[in-house]
Amino acid sequence: MVRVEFEGVYKKFDDGFTAVENLSLEIEDKEFLVLLGPSGCGKSTTLRMLAGLEDATDGKITIDGMTVNHLPAGARGLGMVFQSYALYPHMSIRDNLSFGLRMMKGPERLSNDEIQSRVNEIAELLELSEHLSKKPKELSGGQRQRVALGRALVRRPKVLLMDEPLSNLDAELRHQMRHEIRRLHDELGTTTIYVTHDQIEAMTLADRIAILDNGTLQQHCAPLEAYQNPANDFVRSFLCKHIDDLVDTANSLFKKPLESSEVEE
Repeated sequence: MVRVEFEGVYKKFDDGFTAVENLSLEIEDKEFLVLLGPSGCGKSTTLRMLAGLEDATDGKITIDGMTVNHLPAGARGLGMVFQSYALYPHMSIRDNLSFGLRMMKGPERLSNDEIQSRVNEIAELLELSEHLSKKPKELSGGQRQRVALGRALVRRPKVLLMDEPLSNLDAELRHQMRHEIRRLHDELGTTTIYVTHDQIEAMTLADRIAILDNGTLQQHCAPLEAYQNPANDFVRSFLCKHIDDLVDTANSLFKKPLESSEVEE
């Protein structure tokens, strides 16, 4: 069981800015949680504190019941996918996927056969098997994002962290990758924490969403619950109004051809 918990966590920077304030949040084993909010709300800072890329100013962060505040990033058993693909352009896709495993030292170091077995397994899962000998520049944007995702998954992390991973893709690819990410989560059952400012992305991916504003948690529940019963005016305006506007726009687009045909008759 891999459960993540933030208990009264603060992040205050040296210039006095408080990015995260008194965050208490629980992520259950095998849950897909989306951290949602506008730019500057503290969602990426929250993810970076969990990853060990930022130190928490106060409070406690636990993974699988163990406090990890003092642990370096590499010792937390996490996989992370960033906004940029961050692939090595001179390496093949196979070498990009295996790089993290090949860099492991000591008793954790896997045999070459085990490394290749994991790479082949992930490549098949992500439909990359035919591209293992290629370089990143030979792949599409969606394929490169799959490689970035595979590089995190091949290490079999306790928790998978994703920070705006689809923001560099066009609308059609984002739609495809959302389905791909959710499918992989359902197949692998990895506890997943995903950062986005996109309300539709959050609603379609998450088991639960945690909505933040100005570093403070506003609501934490299932997506439909937040939409039907927003906790406050911010959630209502940020989440509900945006989705209502999209529905109204879609309805008007579908209605126009119908009205045109009725006039012609």
